[in-house]
Amino acid sequence: MPTFSMAQPLSSAVPQVFEFLADPRNMPRWNSGVAEVDDRRIDAREGARYRYRFPGRRRFHHLTCSAYHAPFLLGFRGERMWTPLGTQTVAYTFRLRSADRGSTVVMSVDVSLCGGMLLLLPVVTLGWRRDLPIDLAKLRETLDPEEQRAAERGAYEPAGPEVSGQRETAVWTDAAWIDTAEAESARAESVPVEPGSEPAPAEPTEPVPFERPPRWYGPYAVPEPGRRRVV
Repeated sequence: MPTFSMAQPLSSAVPQVFEFLADPRNMPRWNSGVAEVDDRRIDAREGARYRYRFPGRRRFHHLTCSAYHAPFLLGFRGERMWTPLGTQTVAYTFRLRSADRGSTVVMSVDVSLCGGMLLLLPVVTLGWRRDLPIDLAKLRETLDPEEQRAAERGAYEPAGPEVSGQRETAVWTDAAWIDTAEAESARAESVPVEPGSEPAPAEPTEPVPFERPPRWYGPYAVPEPGRRRVV
């Protein structure tokens, strides 16, 4: 049966991540394969059983802790679920290791299909390959909210060349980005105009009389330049 694995770096320490994952009540916050977990507090240990609901199912099933070696290995195995085509069983395994900046969690999903469900193997494979990166991204956002907000703030910083450790500001025009330094230089080089030496305003021109367009727009109906056509 297929197994899907992916690693996700986190800024949180290994004990903090393990404590969060060891409480299945946190799984609906980030795991798309778990819709709801019973609110009863059950200490995490190998063999502990929890009541959970799979997405799309109304009744609860059992989720069993299949591996518990704090703080580096944790596993949960769902109950076999029946469908009109066959059965499906999903198991989750988490392996944690320390990193230079926090920790790294490797999540593995084992899917077991029986009967006619084997015909849906390509669909199941496509779904987990799509959902697993999204789930781990939600896990990172849940455990590292400060880092996520800092990343969002950094995404909106104005991009520009850095000079002497400082970022030059820029001004947006309809044509292009213009550096503020160039604009200040252009204003400094401009020659001031002395009072009384301003150029005289241009004389107003007479308005051009309006000519009614010809009624017939044939090739010989347009008047020649400088002549007035009477219709």
